[in-house]
Amino acid sequence: MLYVLLTACIPELTTPGGKGSSEEYTPPENAWPAADSLPELEGEGFDDGELVERQLLPDQHGQTVDLWQFYGYVWVLDVSTIWCQPCQDLASELQETADDYADDDFVYLTVLAENLEGDVPDTEDLAGWAESWGIENQPIVSDEAGFTSTLTGGQYPLVLVIGRDLRVAGRVTVPDDALVREAIEAEL
Repeated sequence: MLYVLLTACIPELTTPGGKGSSEEYTPPENAWPAADSLPELEGEGFDDGELVERQLLPDQHGQTVDLWQFYGYVWVLDVSTIWCQPCQDLASELQETADDYADDDFVYLTVLAENLEGDVPDTEDLAGWAESWGIENQPIVSDEAGFTSTLTGGQYPLVLVIGRDLRVAGRVTVPDDALVREAIEAEL
């Protein structure tokens, strides 16, 4: 009887974000493009061909961004850190790249994994990044969930191109703006 009592009340623990399913999706209230609804989806991971895992992350305005809100868009997932020089080089070209593909339902999402001290960036760090690099209309989010640590292996930046169906379409292993644009154009 004790066994039944102990096992019958085991709570189901869930984490905001994570793989999730589209059954829970509602368009987030933020400044970024968002799908109104989603087909039935199940997150798989971040390897080539996989449907990206659902993550809910804070942006530079203090709002929540849902990675799945970009369903129907081609988008870049740029995992960077504030202290990384190659990341800064990419950021310096980001707004121009985003502007050049704006008519193609394109979003350039930057996930900042660490600030200058190696800590998780806060809203002030995200806003400072956007201001420093002239990023006016693209989301900058903080990796509060820590999901990028297994993706990068400590190598920054990591750039993934995500297709309209939320599947990883390409990976740019030596990110520079020309290679990022080439990968975007291959998916458009």
